[in-house]
Amino acid sequence: ESTIGAAFFSQTLAVNDRTIKFEIWDTAGQERYHSLAPMYYRGAAAAIIVFDITNP
Repeated sequence: ESTIGAAFFSQTLAVNDRTIKFEIWDTAGQERYHSLAPMYYRGAAAAIIVFDITNP
């Protein structure tokens, strides 16, 4: 299912007595969100890149 607009998901997990907070943004690659990206990436310890290999 394609993303329309931007979707945001937040999840906090406790792993080995540590708290890990995931904040996942799905902007569907829309250009209007391009300028906001650095603000959300700042301070991130990891990134997940997802793409569709069936749609060239």
